[in-house]
Amino acid sequence: MGNGSDSINTHGGMPYLFQRTKEQWLADGEAHYQVKRYEDALEAYIHALLLDPSAAAVYNRKGFTLLKLRRNEEAFDAFSKARDAWEFQIHLHPTNAEAYTGKGLALHGLNRSLEALMAFEHALELDPSHAEASNGIGLVLSASGHDKEALDAFERAILRTPTHAAYYANKGSALVKLKRYAEALGPAERAIQLAPGYAEAYSVKAHSLRKLKCYADALGVYEKLLALNPNLEQAWMNKAEVLKHLGRSKEAQQAYATVRRLAQRRWIGW
Repeated sequence: MGNGSDSINTHGGMPYLFQRTKEQWLADGEAHYQVKRYEDALEAYIHALLLDPSAAAVYNRKGFTLLKLRRNEEAFDAFSKARDAWEFQIHLHPTNAEAYTGKGLALHGLNRSLEALMAFEHALELDPSHAEASNGIGLVLSASGHDKEALDAFERAILRTPTHAAYYANKGSALVKLKRYAEALGPAERAIQLAPGYAEAYSVKAHSLRKLKCYADALGVYEKLLALNPNLEQAWMNKAEVLKHLGRSKEAQQAYATVRRLAQRRWIGW
């Protein structure tokens, strides 16, 4: 895909765009995002926005995807559009907790932490069972270095919606940041059970096992992660380190060579 955030691959022209609904493009984007195929996710979100330019939630997803791709100025633009769209929704429906949560996520993307927290808290005042608002609070606190408080927020999100894989992965990530690696394994494994294709959960589990020096187990998880997406540089790097610890030097060198190839391809793409 091209460097412009609004370039698209229509696979034969604009009619292809209209063969699918906005919801289908959004689902495609989520599927790609889960396995860290961010370029493909971005393309799907752009398609969805072409079909519905007022889709506030999709602007948020586009913004977070662009951050993953380190395209920060474009992400800022997407989050700004998301914030404006959510504020319009709030104007129309001032008691809509989802709109305040969406606005909070946009503000989080814009690094306006205090305003984001206020929006999430307002959402919870309107609907105390709104798990995504608790998760949003956790994201803001984690980004601000308040890891213990973030952990508490993710646990509240899980209590409200115990079947959402991302909340468990976020809890695991918070525990990793607190260096509580053994405790991080449980939520990571639960996230994998709920969403077997969720790459971030494998990352959390593998990282925790590596820190616990359970290298053989960590290697198995890295292999599962790379089966989901073989283009993850950091996973290949970590796999190489684990192979070194296991005394498998030749395989480690092959993994390092893969890291170099992926990095070269990335730089050429930029």
